[in-house]
Amino acid sequence: MAAAVPVNAQAMDLRILQSIPTPVADALLSRGCKSAADVISRPESLTEALMQHHIAGPERASNMLAACRREAASKDAWSSADSALSLLRKGHAVQPLRLPSAGLNGLLGNALQGGGSLLEVCGLPGSGKTQFCLQLCAAAQISQTMPGAPDSLAEAIYVDTEGSFVPERYMQICEALLAETRPTLDAASAARLLEAGMRRLHVCRAYDATELYSTVKQLGSFIKGRPRVRALVVDSIAFSFRHELMDNTAQRARVLADLAATLRRCGAEHGLVVVVTNHMTTRFDRDDSSGWLAPALGETWAHQPSTQLRLEKTDNWQQPGVGRATLTKSVEQATGLSCLFRIERAGLRDHGGVA
Repeated sequence: MAAAVPVNAQAMDLRILQSIPTPVADALLSRGCKSAADVISRPESLTEALMQHHIAGPERASNMLAACRREAASKDAWSSADSALSLLRKGHAVQPLRLPSAGLNGLLGNALQGGGSLLEVCGLPGSGKTQFCLQLCAAAQISQTMPGAPDSLAEAIYVDTEGSFVPERYMQICEALLAETRPTLDAASAARLLEAGMRRLHVCRAYDATELYSTVKQLGSFIKGRPRVRALVVDSIAFSFRHELMDNTAQRARVLADLAATLRRCGAEHGLVVVVTNHMTTRFDRDDSSGWLAPALGETWAHQPSTQLRLEKTDNWQQPGVGRATLTKSVEQATGLSCLFRIERAGLRDHGGVA
């Protein structure tokens, strides 16, 4: 006798299931399975989908089917619904991260607060995206530290897809932030704190879209054993996808949506500030040959981040290292606001002047 299908399974889209990898979900969709209920009631389709991807063995299919059933049975959206008041109180109980730049803090506000939102930082090469990410990780770690107590240091995760993470540069930024926030520390204590900070930044290099997908999907189990993780950075989300899966845009869109959902879930479950960087590309009107710069990955991805910050260089040769940050998407304040910042040895700092 077939086991009963969980009540929620019929309403659960196959593509959002954590228990079914995206390539297997695509194969199931081609076989007419659209929901978790379809997978549970038609186990032979799951076996065929696994065989299509050369994942053989009835035990693997049985384990995946059991995981799908557990996931469908455990997800009752209304049982975990919050009131607006409880969400407001939760938000007030968690202070957002503070960067050493009043201008950037003012632009981003609660976007630097952990809890499930996605912050996208986009810009041309050399605009300061990686410097922003390094500064954010340093602030996340050091702002959670008790003076002179390396064991209490917070942790951060940096997923590097471009090879742009430079440990010496991160050490410079942490060293400067420690000197500014804890000027009374003696040299030995500062050195111990700096070493602890470097040790507690977890850097994972992903070389292609497959490695990036696998890395992000395993984040939950990695973070469970590290309760002091405060920030998660993916630098960048675009690098692995601009030249992969180009012949299957629908699959690329589903994979990107799955990655975004996983990142938001990690942020919500573990109270993380989640930041992704994105490239810029040129778009054209159908009726006009003129083009304009826009974030890469298309309109489908554009709906994923709740906040978007665009960085750009200023054209003033007399002020090298000065950039402009513009808020181009936000759920809490007007877009179009901007500020000037300066990239220096200490990291990102405010720059006086008109933005």
